[in-house]
Amino acid sequence: MLDTWAGQGKIDFVGNVMTLLAGAGQGRSYALEPAVRFLKVVGGDSDPNGLLKKVKGLAQLREMGAEPVGDSCILGDMAYEVEPGFLAEAAALQAAASAPRAEGARPPAAMAPPPAARPAAAPPAAPAAPPPPAVAPAAAVTPPRAPLGYTPLPRELEEKRKEAEALARFLLENLS
Repeated sequence: MLDTWAGQGKIDFVGNVMTLLAGAGQGRSYALEPAVRFLKVVGGDSDPNGLLKKVKGLAQLREMGAEPVGDSCILGDMAYEVEPGFLAEAAALQAAASAPRAEGARPPAAMAPPPAARPAAAPPAAPAAPPPPAVAPAAAVTPPRAPLGYTPLPRELEEKRKEAEALARFLLENLS
């Protein structure tokens, strides 16, 4: 797949760094790490290591004592069928997943809309000509509320989140 995209001029490689040359993420670069996805246990049904349907980078596999070879991986006495591939920005994903969130944190005041004002009740008036239809000015539109407990990510992690989102968009556009 990566070879096809490179041939179509959608991506470029320098070492293990892939740069998007097309789409919304054009110009963004991602470090790729070899990885495998665990598909099934060879010769059995039980998975005592809990690896099925998981993706692990080669560095993680070495730390676990696993030996990936082609489309298989051996860990202790267990053999798995795996699909070789890549992880993009594994360090950024781990950092985002482990980012501390303040418990019970609320969004900053700038993100929360002001409370709605209630108009004062007016005494009933004598019937008059019907008023013109009310049109709300554009500035009166209330912005969407942030979810309860939302804390914005630090700037560095927010940039990594945007990069991951751009990569996901690129993959979705080009995998169809």
